[in-house]
Amino acid sequence: MKRAAAVVLLISMIFIAGCGNEAANPYFNATVLEVYEKSVLVEPFEGEEELPSADQFVVNTDVVSTNEVPQMEEGTTIRVVYNGDIAESYPAQINTVFAIYLVDDAGELIEESE
Repeated sequence: MKRAAAVVLLISMIFIAGCGNEAANPYFNATVLEVYEKSVLVEPFEGEEELPSADQFVVNTDVVSTNEVPQMEEGTTIRVVYNGDIAESYPAQINTVFAIYLVDDAGELIEESE
């Protein structure tokens, strides 16, 4: 009986600890430098945490989300939501992208009107 209670307590502690450590997916704001068929080359905004990794990133536009990828051209400012993995190359690469949103020059999300 003590063993069963200990197992239940251990499982409960794991669930409680796991629920408290949920973190949002990492993201950064960037300016589009070039648009390719299935990716974009971007430069993160000044002060973004990704800048120590590289000053330019190739971002996959085949997103995991059901949100549509916005139309982009050189100079478009976007927010890239990704899984946190950055491939070390130059330019750096972000392959697993959850969503891409349009932002203004201050990094605030732009609401799309429908």
